[in-house]
Amino acid sequence: MNLSQLEKEIKTLQKLIYSLAKDNHEYCDGDILKLSQELDKKIFIYQKMRNSID
Repeated sequence: MNLSQLEKEIKTLQKLIYSLAKDNHEYCDGDILKLSQELDKKIFIYQKMRNSID
């Protein structure tokens, strides 16, 4: 997986989380938590990749 693909996936997940939270008005919803965990994993991978390039 490359950095630009990860950036796209991160932005998509952020938008999904925002949209779900806006619709539900609850950030503790199960779907939001699952997406948030996935987002955290993607950000972690992204940061590791960025640090290995630098």
